[in-house]
Amino acid sequence: MQPFFAKGALLWVELPLDLIEVAEAVAENDAARVSAWLADGQVGKVSETKALELVETDPPLWAVVVAPWVLIQNRANA
Repeated sequence: MQPFFAKGALLWVELPLDLIEVAEAVAENDAARVSAWLADGQVGKVSETKALELVETDPPLWAVVVAPWVLIQNRANA
């Protein structure tokens, strides 16, 4: 995860959004949906604060690669 964060390629997806649905929208260049999620703060680049929190707490995450992006999210019910 750290190399992708360093490249600015790590995107956080908030619950309750469906990670697969978001990845599909990114892959299909669905600008309307992706822009709406970005504007609402439901999807965004992982901040330094968030990255430190993730390293310190080591929560169960899942990820999808949609080059050049890696989308990550807390695993629901993990």
